[in-house]
Amino acid sequence: MSKSQFEVQVYYSGYCSFVVEADSENDAIILARENPVNKDELFTNLENWKEANIATEVHNARSK
Repeated sequence: MSKSQFEVQVYYSGYCSFVVEADSENDAIILARENPVNKDELFTNLENWKEANIATEVHNARSK
């Protein structure tokens, strides 16, 4: 049986933590979203989101 080629999208969840001063939770969320992403923290908190992964068979693909 020959193997098929697939384009795969792997999804991850992750987060960065921010400390902000705000009048409400909604304001705090808005302020935190304006902060730059700390890539080092984000990478350490990545977790595979298996339920969201997608594999689509590639038709008429050229073999390498």
